[in-house]
Amino acid sequence: MTDRLLLATVASLLALLMIAWVAARVQTGRRNQGLAQGFIDSTRSRLMFDHTPAAGGFVARFEPAPDPFTQLQLFYRSGATVDPIGLLVRALSGRSDELIIRGRLPDRPAAELLWARGRIPARALARRERVSLWVQRRSDLIDSEYAVRGADTAALEHVFIDLQARFGALLHSVNVVADREDVHIELIMRGAALRASEAPGLVATIRSLGRAAARR
Repeated sequence: MTDRLLLATVASLLALLMIAWVAARVQTGRRNQGLAQGFIDSTRSRLMFDHTPAAGGFVARFEPAPDPFTQLQLFYRSGATVDPIGLLVRALSGRSDELIIRGRLPDRPAAELLWARGRIPARALARRERVSLWVQRRSDLIDSEYAVRGADTAALEHVFIDLQARFGALLHSVNVVADREDVHIELIMRGAALRASEAPGLVATIRSLGRAAARR
């Protein structure tokens, strides 16, 4: 093979890789726009974007925040595109798909809950003086352990089990805590596997989670 033919072959391969990367980015961007539209359709509130939907994801907040929240935000970091260049980027950067939903309530939650896939969160195992201890629970329905704290956590646990039943395969962690000022409810999940049509149901369940946490 002559040098000229070798260079032409390499150039053709690079061009094909670039075309595949661009096509994958365009497809991912459209998919993320569709997911964002699902959240737009989930409430009567407006979804205001700090970073508009693109292949890399989006950042948004509901204005006004839907009841019972005073603030409800979405942070979506889209994983690397499924093409040779995207897979290489993922291998080098460790970039992964992640949707974070954060909500703040008017008052601190009366009931708290911690769950993380495959383990009990470290903060639930910590023992500090003059601090109420977390109580570990297990649900055979979801085949998982979680921790709760508060005088009456029954309603919160009921909504949590419903959340797991509907979206458990996508969830990485669920935190409902009273010791943070900026965030009271935080869900971390896989956004790429969430269909746009499921976004309204997810938001409705998170709102129920907030009401149950605030219940006194």
